[in-house]
Amino acid sequence: MSRQSPSVIDCDGHLMESIHELAEYMPPDIRRVALAPTRNRQGVFPSLDGFHYPPGTATEGAKQRKRVTASEHPSGSGLDWLAFLNKAEIEHSVLFPTEGLSIGFLQLEQYTVELCRAYNNYLAERFRQVSDRLHPMGLIPMLSASEAVVELRRAVKELDLPGAMLPATGLPLHLGHEYYWPVYEEAQRLGCVLGVHGGSNRGLGIDSFTDFTASHVLHHPVSLMIAAVSLICHGVLDRYPELRVAFLEGGCAWTVCLLDRMHRDEGYFPGKAKRQLPEYLTSGQILIGCEGDDESLAYLGQRVGIEPFAYSSDYPHEVDLLDAQRQIAETRERADLTAEQKAAVLGGNARPFFRL
Repeated sequence: MSRQSPSVIDCDGHLMESIHELAEYMPPDIRRVALAPTRNRQGVFPSLDGFHYPPGTATEGAKQRKRVTASEHPSGSGLDWLAFLNKAEIEHSVLFPTEGLSIGFLQLEQYTVELCRAYNNYLAERFRQVSDRLHPMGLIPMLSASEAVVELRRAVKELDLPGAMLPATGLPLHLGHEYYWPVYEEAQRLGCVLGVHGGSNRGLGIDSFTDFTASHVLHHPVSLMIAAVSLICHGVLDRYPELRVAFLEGGCAWTVCLLDRMHRDEGYFPGKAKRQLPEYLTSGQILIGCEGDDESLAYLGQRVGIEPFAYSSDYPHEVDLLDAQRQIAETRERADLTAEQKAAVLGGNARPFFRL
């Protein structure tokens, strides 16, 4: 396959889980949850919130054209993803969950441990083994830091996954809390990536919104802001200087707000952070997913440098094949980015971060 230059690496695509396929990897005591009749089933994963109920979400029918998927295979499956990479001329994609985005809301520890183990086995066989261009991020049971360490190690060392997803909302403690530090220590030791991924609108002060668009404007970027500030200001990125954390699904404009607010507070409320935010952003510890055509990207490239920002497709969620092709083309054609900056965003930044 010939690819355009510069090459493209997608740091945030989405796999679409087949619950019946996932059930094959579950122990019997939880397999019944996946295979129970619909009328009795509460779901393998909890709902993200009161908006994310396919089909018929508030975004249904918003486009004026027919949606174009990459293949005749089930959307978001391993084979569909391989077809998407070929047609969109993308070299690699790092894949995040869809159903599994709500992992943070589970409250039963043993169930969560068993589900994560089954889920990662499913990822390894149904996606990672389909192609060495597919890099699914595992799920780890953050309810128990010790169990999360064990599963992270297994996912990386035995299943060849690039790391694990951390939900931006739902966990009982903020991500910078000392309870989770053993997970960060292990991630640093393994040299893997942790990806903080937006999902739910719960717990952000917008739970009572009744318009999906109003919620969607806020719930991804705000949850990422909270996570980033938590990890920086509680000293995690300084304590573990080789830890790599990606922040995904919220674009890059939220970074502008943090740059201003954290710079102002440095003079009045010095905290535990040992560096200024631009130093964290360009240290190689942080990657921020964006669509590439985000208008704030050029400003951020000038203000802090282009190093933290990387293209995200979001296929097959809001974005279909044609949208992805258009966004990549628009990034290549931008007049406000240099050729070097475009190459960095499209693949040059993600490649060393995920060690592809």
